[in-house]
Amino acid sequence: MRLSSFLFAVIFILSPWSDASARLLVSVTVPAQAWLVNQLAGDHVDLLTMIPEGRVPKSAQPSPRKLARSRQADIQFIVGHPALFFEARYITPYRNPDSKATWISMFDVAKQMQPAWILKGTDPHLWTSASIMMATARVVADSLARLDPENAEYYQKNLLKLETAIKKLDKQIREQVAQSQFRELLVYHPAWGHFSQDYGLRQLAIEVEGKAPDPGSLSSLIRRSEKNNISFIISSPGADQRLAGIIAAQLQIEVLVVDPMDPDWMHMMRKMKAAVEKLKEAAK
Repeated sequence: MRLSSFLFAVIFILSPWSDASARLLVSVTVPAQAWLVNQLAGDHVDLLTMIPEGRVPKSAQPSPRKLARSRQADIQFIVGHPALFFEARYITPYRNPDSKATWISMFDVAKQMQPAWILKGTDPHLWTSASIMMATARVVADSLARLDPENAEYYQKNLLKLETAIKKLDKQIREQVAQSQFRELLVYHPAWGHFSQDYGLRQLAIEVEGKAPDPGSLSSLIRRSEKNNISFIISSPGADQRLAGIIAAQLQIEVLVVDPMDPDWMHMMRKMKAAVEKLKEAAK
């Protein structure tokens, strides 16, 4: 009996479940947040993404099993924007005041950078801002280090690497914008307001409150685009590509597809950098 108990204990210690149980569980809302956590923590945490790759917040419906798992998280990393109804429906109403979970809100981080009343009137895609992502990364890294002090040095080292990479990309985009006289981005879905704000750009959205524009609004948008020498449309995989194509044909411009739900945040931002480069080309 003693031998069998001993063998069971050894098997459990050497099994993958024992390592998994020791790791922190981090629940995030969107893929960009999962990317950030991966950059900081790697395989030192278990990661749960509530809206996975290929889904959009508007239509995503997490399973009861995923919801139950999320409520067991050590860190609840949410976007926190009032307009992100997915969180208002599935996550924040179930916040347990007695829980020891650490809650991190990108909206709360962003409020340290600009007034809340301005933020509330913006689109909820806070992660399209390099400055908000960088500030949030610091909060996440500090929380990881506090909850898992054995790996604190690892998290801080990765934070420095991440900050260096984001600052480098941010500088490149700012330099590109400075070389162009054009300051407007024509987008299908208004997901790039925070990106635009970072770089002094203006977002012109085709979609209005999740719907295609009426003929009058569309006509006005086309006239403004022609006047301001718009040279491309930024669309996304879930957008109405047919309408985007019709508008692009009318303006004789191209359609660039950039996914705000891209699981690789740096890839998404580099595609936006390439789009900004075209602003400079339009000035020639």
